[in-house]
Amino acid sequence: MLVGMDRARERLLNAYGYIQLILGLSLWGAIALWGPPGAFSFSSAPARVLGLPSSAGFLVILVSLFAASWAAVRVKFRMAGGYFISFDISFATAAFFLVSPAAGALLAAVTSLVDFAYRAKDKDRLWSALTDTLFGNVGNRLLRFGSAWIVYRLSGGELVPAAEQRELGPAVAAFLAYFLANNLFYMPRDFLKGEDLKAYMKDTFTVDVVHSFAMCSLGFLMVLVVHLLGFGSFVMLGGFILSASWLLGTLTSTQAELHRRVEDLTILSRVSAAASSGLDVMPMVESYTRALAESLPTDGIGVVFYQRYANAIYLVQVEGGKSRSTYLSEEKRFQYDQLPLSEPSKRLGERLFEFLMPLETAPFMIPDSVFGLPLMHGGEPFGGIVVYSYKKGVPLDEREWLLQTCGQTLVVALENCFLHLQAIQDPLTGLYNRSYFIYRLDEELAYSSRHRAPFALLMLDLDDFKAVNDHLGHSGGDKVLHRIGELLRKATRREDVPARYGGDEFIMLLLNCPPADAMEKAERVRAMVADSGLPKEEAFGLHLGCSVSVLHSDDLKGEQDLPNILRRLDEALYQAKDQGKNRIVRADG
Repeated sequence: MLVGMDRARERLLNAYGYIQLILGLSLWGAIALWGPPGAFSFSSAPARVLGLPSSAGFLVILVSLFAASWAAVRVKFRMAGGYFISFDISFATAAFFLVSPAAGALLAAVTSLVDFAYRAKDKDRLWSALTDTLFGNVGNRLLRFGSAWIVYRLSGGELVPAAEQRELGPAVAAFLAYFLANNLFYMPRDFLKGEDLKAYMKDTFTVDVVHSFAMCSLGFLMVLVVHLLGFGSFVMLGGFILSASWLLGTLTSTQAELHRRVEDLTILSRVSAAASSGLDVMPMVESYTRALAESLPTDGIGVVFYQRYANAIYLVQVEGGKSRSTYLSEEKRFQYDQLPLSEPSKRLGERLFEFLMPLETAPFMIPDSVFGLPLMHGGEPFGGIVVYSYKKGVPLDEREWLLQTCGQTLVVALENCFLHLQAIQDPLTGLYNRSYFIYRLDEELAYSSRHRAPFALLMLDLDDFKAVNDHLGHSGGDKVLHRIGELLRKATRREDVPARYGGDEFIMLLLNCPPADAMEKAERVRAMVADSGLPKEEAFGLHLGCSVSVLHSDDLKGEQDLPNILRRLDEALYQAKDQGKNRIVRADG
């Protein structure tokens, strides 16, 4: 729906570009037919000032102004408020008075064409540049100069200003017409772009009026300099304007670069703090991803990576106010292995995005703006980050340095987490190992005793697992154990502690779990193992059962003896085996 609205708005924006061009051409057509006389008459000033024949003087002035206008648009610079400033309008204003009003409007339009040719180098922005710059901006400039000419003549202005005080009134009136035409015709464009019109009006009368006045005043000043001081002084003033533009452009670009670097360092600091938030993989990566998503102009960020110590593929996604952390199924491994993890690219971003199920959008679609970069450790890739936006033209690749630096921060944090996991995790199943489980259970016993927090213990033993090893071999049996580990991870919450107790025996600590929920979870796990524990294509008629014992903290009555608690679970598990296997027995004391 939102994507459809954006496309409709883009079509309207393109149509308005055509409308401005048609209005601009129509205005100058009306001036030619019914407007104040003199708009298309060439001034005698160039020949008089240069002492050349009329055509030669006209050509020298026009070529000089065109060259200066072309140079001015190439050294345009960006102000703090996001405005791009170019003093090509100053030279178009000079042409307006020195050659003819039509020549000034034509020079302004031609400069837009030069700017379009420069922007068209970026093929992805060719169409937007065509409609917005070539049509919209050219049309707007024709409207500005046409309006200024009509008001100037109606106010009593002469085609060639005589450098007298009486000329200031018409010149100011012409500037006001130029300024109002510029902003009134640009207002619908900003509305279609979704800009805040209040902010637009504020910027119009606080920022744009100053820039426009400076550019037009300098053009008018060049005309006066030609008449009073000659062509040489005119050239010097034009050179000064271009030099000042270049210097301001250099200073503002340096300032912008410094500001961007400071911003990048601030983001990097924030993201690094999130990456240092803990040694638990999923919470750390989610915290990291959220910090990065809140710092960049994106709709969402996804992280996909491979945990080599446990043969697990992780996925974390943050989009808007929502997030998702999960393990990918073994079936995704082939798709993961095909990822082009050689270098950052839009293609990598698109392939990484295919792993995601967007949290906000439907139906599933690759975003218009997407960029991916690999996560590298020791020169080898083990995952990737995808940043995306559903808006067109978001320059995500321009933040490659920041993304790569943040990516390295994540790599270091993940390596610390992986080393921690290596110490507490069973490498075959990806579950916690026995020693870590005992440590967590000891902690929970103390906490539950103080705060009366309920918990439950489930001990599982695979029935007749020897037959699986006999038929599938030990490597096949290992695959089944890995599959069981995946099932148990999916069946538990983040705060729960599933562990491999030994061999084909597993144990689970379920926090904040009432007795009825514990029995329900035990039945769900038993059924899940029986139904999905063996791959159907490799089962060969085998059936895998699961005996489960359950012990709830309510039945402990404050007991803290770990060996005795585990013994009670073990005895209940033997009862389940004796009663026919593939069943649940509660160790209630």
